[in-house]
Amino acid sequence: MTDTLARTVADVLGVPDTDVLSADSLFDLPGFDSIAIVSVLERLEDDLGVEVPAEQIVPEAFESLTALRSLLDAALPEGAHP
Repeated sequence: MTDTLARTVADVLGVPDTDVLSADSLFDLPGFDSIAIVSVLERLEDDLGVEVPAEQIVPEAFESLTALRSLLDAALPEGAHP
């Protein structure tokens, strides 16, 4: 799933996947702002068939690929694996 997340972030930002995978923080990537966050989240929700509850959409959830994965994992139905 980490590769899927990295590809989605990279696609939205127009940067190589390797830049996303090597970033200490997604916020260090050029263009990773609130508009990019919304675009990334919408794409991932569509691709994974989930909806993240609004109260869980906080800046910390987008700090890293690990945090983003945790956010999406929590939205998946129990027992589902992307």
